[in-house]
Amino acid sequence: MSNPATVIYTIGHGRHSWADFLALLRQYEIELLCDVRSAARSRWPQFNGQVLAASLKQAGLGYEWLPECGGKVVAPPEELNRGLERIMELAADSRVVLMCSESRPLTSHKEPRANCHRVGLLGPPLRARGARLIHILPDGDALEVDESSIPSIW
Repeated sequence: MSNPATVIYTIGHGRHSWADFLALLRQYEIELLCDVRSAARSRWPQFNGQVLAASLKQAGLGYEWLPECGGKVVAPPEELNRGLERIMELAADSRVVLMCSESRPLTSHKEPRANCHRVGLLGPPLRARGARLIHILPDGDALEVDESSIPSIW
């Protein structure tokens, strides 16, 4: 009997209000948000690291910042691998979502490209570790793709 894949969700905060963002997390029964931005800050104050962590705690959800998994400043391979292993460890025990700022994981080109590092940088090595990735879209729908087949700058 084979083991089911570890499911990892991804989401971008985009310009969501806090209420709408929290509703998406609730829709997918998320328990822990892994902030995979290099810097836990945003022009949208509700998504700045400390504010976000406090709001999630108040909502009964966990928060962990993993800057080594960020896309603006890509960590050296050993640090990135440590971050990827941490994600797999957390996802084995909780329903986890990876969050960065880009609300859409793919571009709308005729041949879609990775629009964020959740797809281009983190997706392929997480799948190689046995994860199943589900990308939560701004409207509440979800998308599954073979991230390794998507053109990416990462």
